[in-house]
Amino acid sequence: MIVHTVLLELDPDKTAEIDAAVQGLRSLAALPGVISMSVGPDVSPENLADGFTHAAVAVFESAAARDAYLPAPEHLAVVRLLQACMRRVTVVDIEG
Repeated sequence: MIVHTVLLELDPDKTAEIDAAVQGLRSLAALPGVISMSVGPDVSPENLADGFTHAAVAVFESAAARDAYLPAPEHLAVVRLLQACMRRVTVVDIEG
């Protein structure tokens, strides 16, 4: 199992673009090999987000499932939506 964590700093002035990107990310839960997809704004009271405003956490059945997801047309379409409102991104994958 692979846990794919994406931290996003999104432009708060681009609410329509953010809404479209978040919906797009959530729709990726239907792709083969995706066990779960959680997406949303930071709600932590710890104030440690370092400017990141949103996160997406996808759990994949395997590294092969993650590797198939990354170049999938559906994923690349959502990446384009994110690019319209993204300031910064960080991605970390761990084995679960």
